[in-house]
Amino acid sequence: MAKNYFKSYIWLLETLQSRGPLTLAQIRELWQRSSVNEFGNDLPARTFANHIASIGDIFGIDIVCDRRDNTYSIENNEDMDGQGIRSWMLDALSLNSLLNESAGMKDRIFFENVPSSHQFLTTIIQAIRDNRKLKVRYQGYRMDQERTFELDPYFIREFKRRWYLYGHKDYDKDTKPHMYALDRMMEVEILPDTFKMPEGLDAKAWFQSLYGVRKYDDMKPQQVLLKVYGKQVRYFRSLPLHSSQEEIETHKGYSVFAYNLAPDYDFKQDILSFGDTVEVLEPLSLRNSIAETVKMLNDRYN
Repeated sequence: MAKNYFKSYIWLLETLQSRGPLTLAQIRELWQRSSVNEFGNDLPARTFANHIASIGDIFGIDIVCDRRDNTYSIENNEDMDGQGIRSWMLDALSLNSLLNESAGMKDRIFFENVPSSHQFLTTIIQAIRDNRKLKVRYQGYRMDQERTFELDPYFIREFKRRWYLYGHKDYDKDTKPHMYALDRMMEVEILPDTFKMPEGLDAKAWFQSLYGVRKYDDMKPQQVLLKVYGKQVRYFRSLPLHSSQEEIETHKGYSVFAYNLAPDYDFKQDILSFGDTVEVLEPLSLRNSIAETVKMLNDRYN
């Protein structure tokens, strides 16, 4: 029964998000036709009210009623869009619900493996939720020996099939968050000691101009212009390279996209991966850096 209710919660959220405000009568009619409703059951008003309460408790998403026309909608709908935790969680749960209903297709649906999510991710999320310190045994790829230290875990991010934790070691003089890759962690333990998030630290703002995973002191956000050729333009439109992406010029055969970000190592690597379909126009320093790398590649292959 709990499993069926859980699928009902996902269905209700997806329905309200895609169709907008609906009356209870409209929701009940859609529920009758839903494939999630395996036995064609009705959705009584009491059950519907319980669903709303459970969705608020589980997902932190409020479904409210507009008494002017008795329609229901998602109050904080913006939290379900973009890259927020609720959006990520709902996408994952919706997909998991769909796959559970389609178990016979396990040999026809494939996903990229994210090794760093297999260990420690659940433990770290729990520590972040409870503001508890972590004891971490860690060895980076450039470190000769492993180290063990205590860490205040602030926030986490997934990038290119790897998870990264951002936090602060007690003995660091610098109070800004540092990055630690989960796949370089050898042991993680939640400690009884708690910590407080630094005053004024906004994770969303901290990541706003970041492209890759590491923030460099000498690399400031700046305008980056990319000239994208041919059919590659469609790919950029459908899946923006960065949240700041804006198409500022559209021509036959190419478009120009503008960004506000710090063009770090990961950004340069991705630009190079597009080959001759993407050209850096600005800044000149990035254009020259890409050109130098291309020259080195050309020399290596000749």
